[in-house]
Amino acid sequence: MTTSARNVSELTGLEIREHLLSGQETVEEFTVKLGRFVDAADEKVSAFAHRDDRIVAMQAEHLHRERTSGHLPGPLYGVPVAVKDIFDTCDFPTEYGTPIHKGRFPVCDATVVSRLRAAGAVIFGKTVTTEFATTQPGPTCNPHNTAHTPGGSSSGSAAAVAAGMVPVALGTQTNGSVIRPASFCGVYAFKPSRGLLPRTGVLEQSPSLDEVGVFARNLEDIAKVAEIMSGDDGHDAATARQAPRRLFDVAVSEPPLQPKFCFVKTPWWDQVEPQAREAYEAFVDHLGDCVDAVDLPDIVRNVTGWLQTINEIELAFCLQREWNNSRAQLSAPLRARIEKSMATPAMDYLAAKDRMLHVMSAFDEYFATYDAILCPAALGTAPSGLESTGNPIMQTVWSFAGLPCVNLPLMSLSNGLPLGVQAVGAHQNDARLLRASRWLVSEFVKRNVA
Repeated sequence: MTTSARNVSELTGLEIREHLLSGQETVEEFTVKLGRFVDAADEKVSAFAHRDDRIVAMQAEHLHRERTSGHLPGPLYGVPVAVKDIFDTCDFPTEYGTPIHKGRFPVCDATVVSRLRAAGAVIFGKTVTTEFATTQPGPTCNPHNTAHTPGGSSSGSAAAVAAGMVPVALGTQTNGSVIRPASFCGVYAFKPSRGLLPRTGVLEQSPSLDEVGVFARNLEDIAKVAEIMSGDDGHDAATARQAPRRLFDVAVSEPPLQPKFCFVKTPWWDQVEPQAREAYEAFVDHLGDCVDAVDLPDIVRNVTGWLQTINEIELAFCLQREWNNSRAQLSAPLRARIEKSMATPAMDYLAAKDRMLHVMSAFDEYFATYDAILCPAALGTAPSGLESTGNPIMQTVWSFAGLPCVNLPLMSLSNGLPLGVQAVGAHQNDARLLRASRWLVSEFVKRNVA
């Protein structure tokens, strides 16, 4: 089937680029068609906080004019990208999921947004986030069943990709805000190594933990988009002296040897829903010769407390202006978290920060043998209701350690909702993780067909 005959909701980002370069449609024609689809789909899902066809049309017209003037098309030419509403954008408002910042228009783009535009991407709108990317949900529903949460805090980004509205979306993860919603919504997602992607122009919630993440319909798009966004921007200290990464070519290459994986149940295995436990155990059995079962080091049992301490102290610091000037407009749960942080001893915070490198290093011996650690992406499928975004516990260790993670949407349970497998890689070895994950997906599909 040609790309012109396929639904706009089915194409990957790189397929859209090839489709537009073929001349079958102009960028303007394609984005208008996609806009109509999004308007209809979003009536049920509420993935977007801000959408404006005029802004999209101006971007599309600029790309078309550049190309007809003889400029070479960028690697993301015409690819629609949705952006979580905590990334600054010069044309769309950035409101952080709170009425406190309603109508806030930044003067410039976040670094990663400007790099995507330079590569030819079309910023298609801003997606719903929880309040300040914390836990208070927005209106977004799970596209697979609108009575269920899409997860959070990158709720709208995960749902927009899952509903076919865009092939790629940006989110952030401080604890579990990329991988968990990707599992709940059944899409691929990538939370990179700490320091791979610059966060300049992105809401600071917890600078020690915050990371930019990517949602997409496949791993190839993720690798290309992350590669374009990577590298030192001269402002985010976490990316200092980090060169742009060669992710795509490595990710799509054949591994020199068959990758090796281990599966860890984690100390929270007893909290995983029974049917999800059965599904993960069946997954490991299905790939038996590729996957070893191993245990995690004892140190991980303490990580939940350490991450919570760091997150709450830094959250309170980053929101001190809102706390001092607009406290009544904060949700009750967020006010409670800030109040709690004020009673936390400084020694607890410094001790927790000190453990981050130790926990990262605790996994070095695993990655000397294995290409990736596999584990549950969530405690089960998306919970019913929109009052909660679910439990992030299955991401806590990896977020604390700053290790790269991907969600692989390989399973679904009897309720019809998706369930992801989480793959974790060695720090700053993101390309190896993406390549091994791509191989694993191919092998899983091959064995299912056989």
